[in-house]
Amino acid sequence: MSDKLPSLKLSDHFYKSRLYNFWLNYNPPESIFHKTIDPWEGERNLADAIFQGRYNFAGEEIHAPNKPLWEPNGVGPWWIAEMHGFSWLRHFKAKDGRTSRQYARALIDDWMKSGNNKYNPISWKIDILGRRISAWICYSEMIKEDADRIFLEKFYRLITAQSKHLSRIIKKHHQEPEVFTALRGLFISGICLSGGNKRYNQAKNILMSALNNQILNDGCHISKKPSITLDILTDLIWIRNTLIKNDLLIELIDTKITRISHAIRSLRLGDGTLARTNGGRSYSRDAIDKVLEKTGIKLRSRISSSLTATGYERLASGRSIIIMDCSHKSKNNYNGSLSFEMSVGRDRLIVNCGPTPNNDITWQKALASSAAHSCLVIDDTNSSSIKNNGDTKINVSREVTSGFEIISASHNGYENLYSAIHKRILKLDSRGTLLNGIDNIISGPGIKFKIHFHLHHKINVRLTRNKERILLLLPSGGWEFFILKNNTSLSLSIDKSIYIEDNGIIKNTNQFVINGETINSGTQIEWCLTKTVL
Repeated sequence: MSDKLPSLKLSDHFYKSRLYNFWLNYNPPESIFHKTIDPWEGERNLADAIFQGRYNFAGEEIHAPNKPLWEPNGVGPWWIAEMHGFSWLRHFKAKDGRTSRQYARALIDDWMKSGNNKYNPISWKIDILGRRISAWICYSEMIKEDADRIFLEKFYRLITAQSKHLSRIIKKHHQEPEVFTALRGLFISGICLSGGNKRYNQAKNILMSALNNQILNDGCHISKKPSITLDILTDLIWIRNTLIKNDLLIELIDTKITRISHAIRSLRLGDGTLARTNGGRSYSRDAIDKVLEKTGIKLRSRISSSLTATGYERLASGRSIIIMDCSHKSKNNYNGSLSFEMSVGRDRLIVNCGPTPNNDITWQKALASSAAHSCLVIDDTNSSSIKNNGDTKINVSREVTSGFEIISASHNGYENLYSAIHKRILKLDSRGTLLNGIDNIISGPGIKFKIHFHLHHKINVRLTRNKERILLLLPSGGWEFFILKNNTSLSLSIDKSIYIEDNGIIKNTNQFVINGETINSGTQIEWCLTKTVL
């Protein structure tokens, strides 16, 4: 892995002890007496790739023709989760045949012999456990066909031990989003294994608590990361698919799935991917479509313009879509108050810098900063800085007038430090070809500020000779940015920026920035982004 292994906690030392391993394996292994089906089908060609030693997960491919690399260097945590989660067994099932079954068993056997048959702080994380238990039970029929007795005994004993460990530790993580993936495994082991009744009841209680405490009324997760909301939707589909038809939990889960599905629709940009706000990933259009299709819900209603509980506002006209982050911030969250992302057709135009690569703490701090978002920044300080002694409060209103749809929002994130309030107004015309913006800083004089507009790496950008206009060339056409009027002197510049892909790859890109300093009772900057012919 590219990031260092985490230092072992006291609990890790206990879980790795002989005593704990003895306890996990003390009882006879449980048998699988109920079948469950993976909601997603595999692809034969992906099985062929793995046969050839090409492991392509989370957008990163590792070539290991002789032996699988369970923890290779240079990959992110999502690759590790996919590799150790064994969801790729579905591709072996799609391929079918004796060779597929043998190879699946060989990989599981190698995984065991690589030290993962006992507690490992990475491969036994609760979410990875949930993935792996689900996959092993789902594809147990394929795995055990033609298998020898020694392998099967190890296989069943390890499923039992992992389920037992998951049951022991899951309660500690009930407030984390990963608990939903862990619950996937706990439910499946509770329903499908012979000694699982206690685990089922435990999973049921934790699920109801997690749904109440982590899912907001508009369907979004409390982290306000759209990608985590999608992950949870995937887990709920798995869980619903496992439950027996007359289980009373199904109605509750269906209600949550419907609400979350509508939220996901609201958070998609023109290319079908998710807004990359609060450190979230974008995912692919195809992946999101597959998840929404598996919900079984016909989403025909109008897409919501406001997710009020979470704090996302959406403007959509013509081919343009804008998603604005008006969520209330705590001092530990991302600092993108009133930032926005914008797409034109399938082209991303205005973006935020993106998710943290490989859980790197240094990158996390940088990407959580206000300067990494398309928003206003005062004196290079985060809008939700801990120095502000409290949560940032945001007020939002909407209106439709004179051919424009308008979002007006303000936040007090700079009030304690600079006695400043920031108000941003975005006005999108009915054709989606004109975005008027107003950034109003209500403050005293002499406060330096920057307004960042980060660009997608596919955008070509140029500053005109008089330095008054920014020319933007998208794959689908040209746009132009300029300042309309203001009550102070401003400068417009093009600076370097970065764009982090979902898989952690860092791409160089650009941003254009308005630089200025407040006068008298503050400053109002009016700007325009309009479609043009270059």
